[in-house]
Amino acid sequence: MGKGVLSRHTESVFLLGLFLGALALRLLYLSEIQHSPFYDAPVVDAKVFLEQARQIAAGQFWGRPEPFWQPPLYTYFLAGICWLFPASYFTAIRLAQMLLGSGSCLLTYLVARRVLPPGPARLAGILAAAYSMFFYYEGELLAVPLEVFLDLLLLHRLQEALQSGRGRDWAAAGALAGLAALARPNILLFVGALLLWWGWCARRADPAAWHRPLARRWAQFLLPLLLVVLPVSLRNYLVGGEWTFISTNGGVNFYLGNNPDYDRTVAIHPGRQWEDLVMEPVRAGLTRAGEKSAYFYGKAFDYILAQPLDWLGLLLKKTYLFWSGPELKRNQDIYYARRHSLLLSTLLWDRLIAFPFGLLGPLGLLGLAWSWRRPEFALLCLYVLAYTASVVLFFVAARYRMPVLPVLLIFAAAALAELWAVLQHPTWPRLARGALPLLALLVLLNLRPASDPERDAQLYCDLGEIHLRNGRYEQAVQHSLRALEIEPDYDYARHNLATAYLYQERYAEAIREGLRAAQDNPGRPDTRILLGQAYTALGQFESAALHLRQALQADSSAGMARYHYGRLLLKQDQPVQALPHLVAARQWQPGDFWICYELGRAYQASGQPAQALQIYQQALAIENRPEALNAIGAVHLLRGDLEQANRYFAQTLDLDPGNLEAQINTGLLELRAGQLRRALARLEDLLATHPSSPALYRALIETYAQTGQPQRAGELQRRLEELAR
Repeated sequence: MGKGVLSRHTESVFLLGLFLGALALRLLYLSEIQHSPFYDAPVVDAKVFLEQARQIAAGQFWGRPEPFWQPPLYTYFLAGICWLFPASYFTAIRLAQMLLGSGSCLLTYLVARRVLPPGPARLAGILAAAYSMFFYYEGELLAVPLEVFLDLLLLHRLQEALQSGRGRDWAAAGALAGLAALARPNILLFVGALLLWWGWCARRADPAAWHRPLARRWAQFLLPLLLVVLPVSLRNYLVGGEWTFISTNGGVNFYLGNNPDYDRTVAIHPGRQWEDLVMEPVRAGLTRAGEKSAYFYGKAFDYILAQPLDWLGLLLKKTYLFWSGPELKRNQDIYYARRHSLLLSTLLWDRLIAFPFGLLGPLGLLGLAWSWRRPEFALLCLYVLAYTASVVLFFVAARYRMPVLPVLLIFAAAALAELWAVLQHPTWPRLARGALPLLALLVLLNLRPASDPERDAQLYCDLGEIHLRNGRYEQAVQHSLRALEIEPDYDYARHNLATAYLYQERYAEAIREGLRAAQDNPGRPDTRILLGQAYTALGQFESAALHLRQALQADSSAGMARYHYGRLLLKQDQPVQALPHLVAARQWQPGDFWICYELGRAYQASGQPAQALQIYQQALAIENRPEALNAIGAVHLLRGDLEQANRYFAQTLDLDPGNLEAQINTGLLELRAGQLRRALARLEDLLATHPSSPALYRALIETYAQTGQPQRAGELQRRLEELAR
């Protein structure tokens, strides 16, 4: 076997082993995190991504009728998986991302192989396979794995194009740059730097005739990029009436990272502070998405121009934060995930150094400095510097620096190879040249401690919300209380606490916490709805109506407010007034059984039995529940169709033998059929076991009145009145 064939065989074996090893680690991590409460309950950005993806998968291909708020590629990536695997998308998404991550390990090696000898290049690939933050983000419903993969693929294609000079390679790289921009537009700063670098190189190579070949290269690269991105821009224009290149979240993100109160604004979590911030343009009369984004850009540039020295100091601070060891959270505390994975807790920690970035950062910077003048590293140096700048210009978080990490691993492998060579032939100058800068960087970049999940109010608020979704109300109370202990004015946590109390039927406590939450965030309609529910349960209908009307004033399209206000009006014997609210609620959620059922009750109570019967049948089609069966039977009884009524009451009792309403209705049916003794016996037996049922008293009063026993009917009437008091 020839040397070249043997080399190719060895390369193929290594690539296969690297891919399988990386995938095995990721599958181990996946098996561990399935026990995390966040596994099937995403929060904040991940929740938004998934909700939008499910809407697209359900048929709304163009998304919401507004310009994209976030870059759309990841949302459509999720939508495709949700469409293919509708019953198991939580696992399918993570498997797909881990396959991408394993592919990124191969790309890290292939990119490294063009600038490093085989040994260090393989080391870079192996480090990528075992780097904990890669498989952490591959286990989250965030765009990071897609961004990393596309950026690495772009770098690999650019290396190929620089070597071959072929037009098709430049075109492929341009198309990949467009896709990468649709995942995260930060890459566009690298594209701009790349174009300038090409111009500088072309002018140096041929000062006399550099324009024409450079223009051809730019066209070969930029046209495919624009062909990929401009359809998104056109879609944004068609739905929003204004040109938005990719997404509209750039303005507020730029302001978050460029203002005189950076530490506070960048730490704002979902709640009243965030809502107040994003509503600033609206209060200024700006309603279009692009106008709102421009408002925040303008506000940030006002600060930069007014306080340039302060801004330069902020840039230095953000640069340090980018290169420092601890993983800065954005929405979720990364270190909390260690509790659900032995693998992650082994490969992610903060003791002396914040491992792994507290080690990778210094090694990567050292390798970058040593490789600076080597022409084969020029593209990778440009990428690291440009992408770092794109993050620092906005604000720093662990997930935003992730696309730089694979290239830093390549530089780290180069540094380790150099340090190993120094140790093989040590001299004091060579040791000092390598060891002293590394030690200085290790100390400098690990001064700042990592975050403490025990002091993270947002983490406990999110845990409380997840337990609420899953019906674990006592745990929701405990986590919400912990969030409020850390941050007493956290209105989202207080709302969750009030909701947990509501579902536990602790109505007085729900009202107490709900009123405090409404005081902290008076414009939040779901807190008003919660208060309406709690007051309704206590029979305090005027207070319930007040809060539900306030919810509708805050958001007239709030379907849940319409539903609960309609139910309240039904309880107050105002079915005609309830109807428009319940109709609107059904338009908001046509597949909800209870909304449909309550609408049927409103039609029935307002004297429209035909419409009621139709709506009850639709409710039954949504869900085969005894309430709908009994209601259909009651309409048939009212219309005198005793046979049909009897059939539906029997079906109700087959499904729910203890259903009191169906048992009472069966007694009334026997009364209508002339079986007076049988009806009386049934209803009296029911009264013995249900002495507090007003409906049962009313049925017995009617029965005794028809059988000529007014004395017993009067006695029952007095007891019913006492019961009402």
